[in-house]
Amino acid sequence: MRSILIKTAVTAALSTAMAAASLATPAVAAEPRHEDDDRRSSFDLQSHRGGRGEWTEESTAAFAHSLELGVSTLELDTHLTRDDQVVVWHDDVMTASKCADTAPAFVGDPAFPYANDRVRDLTLAEIRTMDCGYQQLPGFPSQTVIAGNHVALLQDVFALVLDHHAGKVRLNIETKVEVAGPDGTDEMAALTRRVVGEIQGSGLASNTTVQSFDWASLNLTREIAPDLALVALSAGDDWLGVGAPGMSPNLGGIDIDSFDGSLAQAAAAQGYDVISPNFASATPAMIAEAHSLGLTVIPWTVNEAADISGLMDGGVDGIITDYPTRARQIMADRGLKLPRAYTR
Repeated sequence: MRSILIKTAVTAALSTAMAAASLATPAVAAEPRHEDDDRRSSFDLQSHRGGRGEWTEESTAAFAHSLELGVSTLELDTHLTRDDQVVVWHDDVMTASKCADTAPAFVGDPAFPYANDRVRDLTLAEIRTMDCGYQQLPGFPSQTVIAGNHVALLQDVFALVLDHHAGKVRLNIETKVEVAGPDGTDEMAALTRRVVGEIQGSGLASNTTVQSFDWASLNLTREIAPDLALVALSAGDDWLGVGAPGMSPNLGGIDIDSFDGSLAQAAAAQGYDVISPNFASATPAMIAEAHSLGLTVIPWTVNEAADISGLMDGGVDGIITDYPTRARQIMADRGLKLPRAYTR
């Protein structure tokens, strides 16, 4: 991973070299450069859970539609089953409003019915009996229902990207740690190690970032796979523990107040690459500070057109959204380069 010291040294060296060059050669009129030129060609459109505002969340069909629409990044969540399979699912439980029981995995299964049981307490076979596209998700009236959808494996998403020959698409994979701190260490470590192992075996590691609300998971990822890019998720000042005494279990045991309450400063000090705050806390000052520290800023979950446009004006490097079609149109209206659309 890039360290802040290396970045500082490189910046200083470049500044010295440029100054020397300006003394040694006549001044030449430079081509005008707009400060958003780089963002125009690289703005990161991330499809949240495959675009849950448009398709059944985290279904392979949703991820396929996102690839065929044209997004920069597929954003997704991971959990570990009882038999240590990495599934792509957001909730800690098999939420009854999203997944309906059909039949037991085997006759007399004492765990049946499975709805509202923890993912970690169920086997893959049990989870895959459930219909996770039986109804439209409340709050998302334009969502297309993928009837009969079964929870995907992380490996299924990798296979989908490869099948679409989507060589430039990135994956932003969250380790969904439910209990931060010492009480959740074993589950955190088991999930993180398994997810990282599958990323390393996928052939897509160079296109993948690992994100987490449990910074201990990011730190473990750095230990076992130092080349993977890391994304520090944040849910705001209260979640960070700004002004609260002691170290935060969410942040891997650091005290945010040791970094002036700054998400950017704390993330940079840990050697992370990206900060991903909830969009309401992504102020222009936060964005500017993060950029000054060499960090990328990708807020979540940004759905309303006014919020998308406001954050673009504020200088974010991308957004995570439930509505990739809407965000893509705003990008087009602003003259931003659109992500490539991939078909099979």
